[in-house]
Amino acid sequence: MEQYIHTLIAADSQFVPDPPRVAEFFDALVGDFGFRIIRNGRWQPGLRVMKPGGRTRTGTNAFTGEIITIPVYDHIAIEETTEVPPLIEDLAEYRVSASGEWKSADAPISLLKTDKTPFEDSPICDVSCNIRPSPVATSAWDVEAGPNVRNVLQFGTPWSGESETGIFPNPWTGAVIEVPNAGSARFWIEFEFGRFIYPKIDKNLDVLSPLLLEKTEECFQTKFVQGCRFW
Repeated sequence: MEQYIHTLIAADSQFVPDPPRVAEFFDALVGDFGFRIIRNGRWQPGLRVMKPGGRTRTGTNAFTGEIITIPVYDHIAIEETTEVPPLIEDLAEYRVSASGEWKSADAPISLLKTDKTPFEDSPICDVSCNIRPSPVATSAWDVEAGPNVRNVLQFGTPWSGESETGIFPNPWTGAVIEVPNAGSARFWIEFEFGRFIYPKIDKNLDVLSPLLLEKTEECFQTKFVQGCRFW
C-alpha cells in the first residue's frame, strides 16, 4: 500500500486565495491544532515555498502510457509564516509546504494500520497549499484499487470541462467514491501521511476533523470538499 494523501479541494474550481490567508492557515495549524513544524534533514524539510524554476522533466502517465512534461520546482526554505505572502503574491503556480507531526491526541484524522488496528503513534505529516494557473483534474484513481474503468484523469493534469464530480477509490475496498464539486480546482490543500496508514473510510471521504475543516473554510472564506490520492 502506498503513501496516503488526504486532499481538501476548493469547491469553486476557480478559487484563488489571498496570499496572507495561506500564512494564516499554517499559523492556525500550529496555534489551534497542535501541529509541530519540523526541519530535520531531507525527509522533514520544514516550512518552504516551491515555485516553477523554468526547468522541466519528463515522465510517463501511469494510466495512458503517454509522455508528460512536469515542471521542476525551486525550493525556498523559510523560517516564519510571515515570509510566505511576499514570496507567492505574484505567482500563478506554487506549493507552500510544512513538514511536521501531531501528537496522537491532536491528529486531525483517525488513522489505521493495514491490519485495521488504530495507529496510536504521533503521525508525521506534510501539509501543503497548492495553486495552479488554471483548473486541473483533482480526481484520482489508484492502480492498486483495480482497473481505471471510469477513465479518471491523472491528478494534476489539465482539466478541460469534464465532470465536476470527483472520483476516488476507497483504499480498503477499491470501491468508487463520488464527491460533488471535487473534480477540478486551482487551489487545494494536502495532508500527506506516511506509508501503511489510512483513515477508516466507509461510504464517503469526510474523515478530516470537522473543527479543522471549519477553521480552514473560515480562513480562506470558501467551501472545501474532501478527496484523496496515493503515490
